[in-house]
Amino acid sequence: MQIAAATVVAFDYTLTDGDGAVIDQSPPGEPLSYLHGAGNIVPGLERQLEGLVVGDARTCVVPPNEGYGLATNQGIRVPHAEFPGEMEPQVGMAVGATGPDGKTVPLFIKGVTDEEVFLSFDHPLAGVTLHFAVAIRSIRAATDEELAHGHPHGPGGGHHHGHDHG
Repeated sequence: MQIAAATVVAFDYTLTDGDGAVIDQSPPGEPLSYLHGAGNIVPGLERQLEGLVVGDARTCVVPPNEGYGLATNQGIRVPHAEFPGEMEPQVGMAVGATGPDGKTVPLFIKGVTDEEVFLSFDHPLAGVTLHFAVAIRSIRAATDEELAHGHPHGPGGGHHHGHDHG
């Protein structure tokens, strides 16, 4: 079976930057699973995995515009006192804010002073060319439920949760 839309793929990966510094990697024996075609992973990597089969290994170079986007360096400054008392803001943390449409918008803490916190709209890897070393471990057809929910479920699915269909 080849990687194609509506397949659940499990793969090992090591993500590095252009200098070879490791940014992230799958834990040994715990491949990352995703639903191909559902936008679960960055578009440039998903495109380059299309058509691979179990056992394939390769390096995929993903430019920023196909990864986490270009850095805009736009953001907002929020008084430190507006953060909940139990939360100690730290550089690199992701926080959710409610946008004007009522949807949650991810923001990333880029700077913290005693007075304020600088929140950026840019993902921490925005503007970074991503180098993925990948090894395909399994490919299977997605279930109807996985297709409906847009992500893998169950053992090895990498995502476990309950849905309230009440």
